[in-house]
Amino acid sequence: MAFASSSRAVYSRPIKKFDNSKVLVDDKPTYANEPPKNLPHQYQNGSPFDKVNKVGVSRPFNRETETHSKHHRGKSNFDNIRSECLRRRILYEDPDFPAKDSSIYYSRTLPYRIEWKRPYEISATYRLKPNFFVDTLDSASRFDVNQGELGDCWVLSAIACLTSPDHRELFRRVVPADQGFQDGWYAGIFRFNFWHFGKWVEVVVDDRLPTYRDQLVFIHSNQSNEFWAALLEKAYAKLYGSYEALKSGNVGDALSDFTGGVSEYYTLRGQKANYPKALVNILFKALDRQSLIGCGINLPPDGRSQTMPDGLVTGHAYSVTDLREILLMSDSGEIPITLIRVRNPWGYKIEWRGRWGEKSREWNSIPEIEREKMGLIFRDEGEFWMEFGDFLQKYDTLEICNLTPDAPVEMPKQWHTAEFHHRWVRGFSAGGRPSNQDTHWSNPQFSVTLSDRDEDGDNVCSLVIQLMQKDGRKLKQFGKKNQHIGFFVYQNLKSHPLPLKKEFFDNNQSVQSSGLFIDSRQIIKRLTLPRGQYVVIPCTWDINEEAGFYLRFFFENQNTAEDVDEIPEKSDTPLPQHPPDKEREEQFKRFFYAVSGEDMEVTPYELQQTLNEASRKDQHHRNTSIDTCKKFVSLLDTELLGKIGYTEFLYLWNLLKSWKRIYFQYDTDNIGSFSCFELRRALGAAGFTINNSSMQALVFKYSNEKCHIDFDGFLSCLSKLTKLFNDFNNMKQNGQITLCIDQYIQKSFLS
Repeated sequence: MAFASSSRAVYSRPIKKFDNSKVLVDDKPTYANEPPKNLPHQYQNGSPFDKVNKVGVSRPFNRETETHSKHHRGKSNFDNIRSECLRRRILYEDPDFPAKDSSIYYSRTLPYRIEWKRPYEISATYRLKPNFFVDTLDSASRFDVNQGELGDCWVLSAIACLTSPDHRELFRRVVPADQGFQDGWYAGIFRFNFWHFGKWVEVVVDDRLPTYRDQLVFIHSNQSNEFWAALLEKAYAKLYGSYEALKSGNVGDALSDFTGGVSEYYTLRGQKANYPKALVNILFKALDRQSLIGCGINLPPDGRSQTMPDGLVTGHAYSVTDLREILLMSDSGEIPITLIRVRNPWGYKIEWRGRWGEKSREWNSIPEIEREKMGLIFRDEGEFWMEFGDFLQKYDTLEICNLTPDAPVEMPKQWHTAEFHHRWVRGFSAGGRPSNQDTHWSNPQFSVTLSDRDEDGDNVCSLVIQLMQKDGRKLKQFGKKNQHIGFFVYQNLKSHPLPLKKEFFDNNQSVQSSGLFIDSRQIIKRLTLPRGQYVVIPCTWDINEEAGFYLRFFFENQNTAEDVDEIPEKSDTPLPQHPPDKEREEQFKRFFYAVSGEDMEVTPYELQQTLNEASRKDQHHRNTSIDTCKKFVSLLDTELLGKIGYTEFLYLWNLLKSWKRIYFQYDTDNIGSFSCFELRRALGAAGFTINNSSMQALVFKYSNEKCHIDFDGFLSCLSKLTKLFNDFNNMKQNGQITLCIDQYIQKSFLS
C-alpha cells in the first residue's frame, strides 16, 4: 500500500490540564539553467517534424518555479540531445532502451502485439493534444494514476506518496516540470531523476510508449492525454533494465529511489506485530524530521475493500500528519492521552467515527480556543484525530520514510548520515554469517561510535541501519537472484584494534542484528544502543556469495561511522647471522657449494632444482615453479646479475623455511592448498599487514578456481610483496613516487 506524508508544522508535546470528569524479533538468524521559454514556432512535432500537423499543448507552458529550479542541475546530456534533435528536426529514439519487446519482458513472449506510440499519436485517437500535466504539476494526485498490466503496484504506491500536497518538492525533484509538448521545445525526449545506490542520477528516455489497441499497457493517467506517469514508469524501467524488472517489489524500495530516504516498516497487530515500545517517541521525532508517515488497513479475506462501521476503509492507505500528548483532569486525577492525526487522502467525509473523531463527545472536555493553542486542529478535509491506542488496534501497518538532510523540504531537525559502498568478494570478503566461524570475521567491518545520546534523555542512542544489495533487480533478466543478506552488531568493550580479528569473534557474540536473513533488495532496522564503540558487519547467509552492497547509517544525533581497514605495512625481517655452530656453518657452506658450482653463485634454475629435491623428502611434496624462483633471486639480487651469493642464499634459505612453516600451519588438511580466507592471517604471520583493496588484488592474482592458494602461489605472493615493500620504501626515500603503498601494490599486482 502507498502511504502519504506528514504536515510541515513544528511538532511538540504540549501538555495541558483541564478539569472534566467525563473523560518485539529474535536476533538469531533463521535463514539547469532557466527553463525553456515558448520559442517562436519553428517546427511541428512528430517523427520527423513535417509528418505531424499542429500538435502541441492546449494551454501555455508554465515556466519553472523558483523552488523547482534548484533541482535542475544545469546543462546535461539531456540538454545536448534535445538541442541536437531540434536542430536536425527529428524526434529522439533512445538507443539504450529501444522500442522492442526485449525492453518489456525478458522471461516470456508477449501474448499480443505491442505497438510503440508517442503521446501525440495516442492523444490523436481522442482528438486531443498531449500534455505532460493536464493542469499543473501541483494538481498531480495519486488518483490521477492507474496501474496497468504490470505487477508494479509498489511503484504506484510510492508515486502516490510523492503526489501528496505536503511533499511537492520531493515530487519536483523526481519529475522536473520544465518539460512538455509545446512547439519549439518538444523533441521526443524526457528526463527524470532517481536516487540510485547513494547518488542522484538523471535518466533520459524517448517518449515511445507500449500500447495495445491505442491504449497504454502499463501505468497511465485518468486523463487520456496526460503522460507524466507513463513516462516516469518508463524511465524507472530503464534504470533497472526492463519493464518486467519492476514486477513485484516493496514500497520502501521505491520510496528510497524516489526520495533518497530510508523506510521503516512495522506491523501493528496480529501475530507478526513488531513495533517497538517507544513507537510514540519515534513518531514524534519522525514528524520533526518531515518523514513521510503512512498507515494502512489490510483487505479482508474476500479481497474487497469496504468502509467499516467506524468509518475506516479496508485496503486503503492513510497518512499520519500530527501527534499530540495531553493531560485531562478527572475525578481520578490526571489522565495522559496521546492523540494522533490521520488523513484520508480521498479528502471527503469518510472519517473515523470513534473516540476523538470530529463529532465525538470527547472534544467537549477541551474548550475550542484551547484546542487551537494545543495544535488540536482539523487542518484539511479528510483529517481526523484518534487516540493512539485505538490507532494501534485499527491499523495493520505503519511505514516511516526518513529523509536525508539534503531533501528539499524544511525540517526543524535532521538526521545525521554516513554511507559506504562495498562488495562481498568470493574467497576474500564474502565470509558469511557468524556460524561460519573460520570466515565470518573476513566480512567488511564498519566502526560505529555512539557518544551523543538521544534527546529524550533515556541514555541510549538511536540509529537506523540500511543494508542494500546493488543491482539485484537489474540482474534478474540474467537469471541472477538477490542474496540472502543481514548484518550483526558487536560491541568493542575492550577497544580491540580494528578491524577485529578472528580471535575476537571466537570469544564474543553480537549484541544486535538485522534479524532474519532475507533475499530482498534491502534490510532496514532501527536500533537503540548504549553509548560506546560498535562494529557492524554486513554479510550474506553463506560464504562466497558475491554482491555489491550499499550501507547507510541514520543517526538521531551527531554520532559517527567509518569503514575500518588495515594500514599496509611490513615488519622488518633482519638478515640472519652466520650459524654460531662452526660445524653447522661448514655444513651449510658445503651445501651452498654443491648448489652453486664453481662460480659460487646460485641461479633461479639451480635454486628450483635444490628446493624441489629438498621438498621430496617431505611427506607432502610441493614443487616450486621457475617463475617463483626467479622472484626469490630478484628479491636479493641487488646487482641485477640474475644470481645470488652465499650471504643472500643463507638469508633466503632461512626465510623460505619460515614461510614454509607458515604455509603448513594453515594447510591443516594437508591438501596442498589453503582457503583464500586464511591468506590475510598467513600474511600477518609473515610480517605483512594488507588492506582490503590490496587483498582483493592478491586473491585475484594467486587463487585458483576453488578460491584456494597452493604452496607455490603462497611463496610467490610473499616474495613479490617483500620486493614491492622494499622498492616502495626506496623510491619514497628518494622522492620518486607519489602513490600510497596500497595503490602501489594494486597497480603492481593487477598490471
